Amino acid sequence: MKRRARLELSIIVIFCLFLFSGPSQAEVGPGGILKIQNEADELDGVLRIINFLEEAASFSQEKGRFQGLVAEFTQEQVSAFFKHLLSEDNPALKSLRLKLAPGNRVEGWLVLDLSSQGISGQRNLYFSARVEQAGRRVRLNFSSLFLETQRIQPEIVNALIDLLARARNLEARHLDDWYELPEGIARVETGAGSLLVYY
Repeated sequence: MKRRARLELSIIVIFCLFLFSGPSQAEVGPGGILKIQNEADELDGVLRIINFLEEAASFSQEKGRFQGLVAEFTQEQVSAFFKHLLSEDNPALKSLRLKLAPGNRVEGWLVLDLSSQGISGQRNLYFSARVEQAGRRVRLNFSSLFLETQRIQPEIVNALIDLLARARNLEARHLDDWYELPEGIARVETGAGSLLVYY
């Protein structure tokens, strides 16, 4: 039992390290073509959001105001976008899936491959949270966080992040930190399987 607890603690620590931080190579062979197609679809979603954000920022810089419009992105596009952002510096992230629901509710499923850290096999991380917004700042307020079937308190993860940040002389980024919305974006709101972006 103590050995299992140490393993779970090691995984949590590695997950905290993961929060501080390239896309995987496509495999050719059985299922390889499907994987390449899935990666192409994900890339399309990522590029659509990146292009949108660049255009919204450009308009805001030129005109000094919001456009008064709303853009809608599917939860698959949003998942691909955040997977792209996180996996650039964190190759341990193999999959990220978000489920968006009305009332700014978000559920997530991350698959982490920690073999480079000496832990065999992949681990699943699940969470549910609510998107909170104050002015143009947003954050995730976590209501549950699970590593496999083990419930984890967000406060414990934040405390581990503090320890690791001090040890690595980095600024700590906590699970529930506030983040400024990108330039040109006024607010966000979740719908059934979609993200509404007001700009």
